[in-house]
Amino acid sequence: MRFTKIVPVILIAVALFSCQTGSKKAEVIKLDAASLEKSWTQNSVSSTSDGFLFENQASMIASKFQVRNFEINAKLKTTLGAEGAIVFSVADVATPDKGYMVKINNSDYREGNPQKTGSLSRIRNNFVRTANNDEWFILNISVVGNHIKVAVNNKTVSEYNQPANPVRPTEIAGCLLSKGFITIRKTNGEGKLLVAEMSVTNMENLVKSDKVVTAEPDSLMKVVDLLNFQEFPLIDFHCHLKGGLTMDQACQHARDNGYNYGVAANCGLKFPVTNDSTLNAYLDGISKEPVFKAMQCEGREWVTLFSPAAVARFDYIFTDAMTWTDLKGRRMRLWMPDETFVEDDQKFMDMLVGKIEAILGNEPVDIHVNPTFLPAKLAPDYDKLWTPERMDRVIKVLKNNDVALEINARYKIPSIAFLKRAKAGGVKFTFGTNNGSNNDLGRIEYCLKAVNEVGLTSSDMFLPRPAKDKKVMKSGLPSKITG
Repeated sequence: MRFTKIVPVILIAVALFSCQTGSKKAEVIKLDAASLEKSWTQNSVSSTSDGFLFENQASMIASKFQVRNFEINAKLKTTLGAEGAIVFSVADVATPDKGYMVKINNSDYREGNPQKTGSLSRIRNNFVRTANNDEWFILNISVVGNHIKVAVNNKTVSEYNQPANPVRPTEIAGCLLSKGFITIRKTNGEGKLLVAEMSVTNMENLVKSDKVVTAEPDSLMKVVDLLNFQEFPLIDFHCHLKGGLTMDQACQHARDNGYNYGVAANCGLKFPVTNDSTLNAYLDGISKEPVFKAMQCEGREWVTLFSPAAVARFDYIFTDAMTWTDLKGRRMRLWMPDETFVEDDQKFMDMLVGKIEAILGNEPVDIHVNPTFLPAKLAPDYDKLWTPERMDRVIKVLKNNDVALEINARYKIPSIAFLKRAKAGGVKFTFGTNNGSNNDLGRIEYCLKAVNEVGLTSSDMFLPRPAKDKKVMKSGLPSKITG
C-alpha cells in the first residue's frame, strides 16, 4: 500500500490570474487607504508609509464583501517574533479564525509556532521556513472550485483538494469552503506584521462550479488527514533526488500527499558534494525551494572535508553506521555483501554497536538514519541479535548526544520493540524513506504504523535547530576520523 497522486479537481481551463476572460471581468478589490472604509473594516491597525501595521493580537482587517472563488495577492513583512494569518471562508467576522487559515510566521526553527508561512493550518501543514523576518515577501492564495493553492515568493507551498464530504474535528468544524469573508490578523503579541499591498480578485464569474470533481481520500490519506488535524509534524526528513526524481516532482508529491520533505545531498569522499565549494554551490542552487535542506554525511571521512561554517548552512545533518572500518582494517559498506565481513555474529554485533556509539558520540549530527540496519547475512536474526542490552546502549548514546532516531520506511527499522524502548528513554524521532527513485518515494506506511503502535505525539518528533544553535558551530568537527 502506498500513496497515490490525488486526482486533479479542476478539469476545465480557467485563466486563474487574468483580470478578464472574453467579455467577463474579474473584480479586483484592493486593500488601500482609498478602499478601506468601503470594502474593509479594521481594528487596532495603523497606517504608515510602509503600509498597514499590525502590532498586537487584536490587530485585524476584515473584508465587508464575501467571495467563494478568488485569488489573494499580498506583500508582507514580519519582524522578530511576529505571527499572523490570512483566513478565508469565514462565516462571521466575529469569529475571524473560523475558516481556512494560512499561517504567516517566519520565526526560526524551534522558535514560535512550528508551522511556518504558507501553511494551510491543520489541513496541509507546512513546517519549512519559506521567508525571513525583516524582508518583504509575496503570499498568494487561490481558491478555484474545491482546489486551494498557497504560494510564497512564487513557490507553491501548500495545496489541497477539499473532498465532496470532508471530515473535520470539532475544533475546526468551520473549516469548509464557502462564500465567506476574508480576514488578515495578528495572532500573537510579539513583533510587528506589515502589509504593504494586498488585493483580492473575485473569480466567481469565471468559474463554473458544476465542472468541479473531487476524489475521496483512501484509508491511508484519512490517517494523514487526521495527523494534519492534530498538527503532527508529518515530515520525511530523508529524501534524495535520485533515479531521475526532480525537485519539482518531490515538492508536488509532498503537497499531493500531505506532508513536507527534507531533501538530502550525499556529502563525503567520492560523492557529489566533496568540499565547501561544491557544498555552497549546491545550497545556493536550492535555497528558494520549499523543502528542508539536509546533509547526509557519508563515511567517516566527511569530517575532514568540510568546514563547520559550511556544514551549518544546512537545516540539519544526518549519518548512519553503514560505512566503517573493522578491527582488521577492512572498510565495510554493510548494504553490499561483498564488502561486509561477518566471521562471528555476536562479535560483529558488539563491534557494530561500538561503532554506533563512537559515531554518534563524536560526530555532531542531528539524526541517526538507517538505524539498526544489519547486513543481509544477519537480517533474518534481527530480533535475536538486537538484544535489550544492545538496544539500551544505542538509546543511551542517542539521548546523551541529542541525536534523533529515524523511523526508516524503506527497511522498516528499528523494530517496534526498539522504538518503544527509545520512546521510554526520551529519544526524539524522525520519518525517513531513503528513496532510491521517484518510484519508492513517500512509502511511509511503516512510519504511520510506528506512530500508532508506539503512541508517538508531536512532542516526540524532531524539528531542526535554529541557526544560532547548530551543533557543528558549538562543538566543531572531530580532529580524528571515527571508525
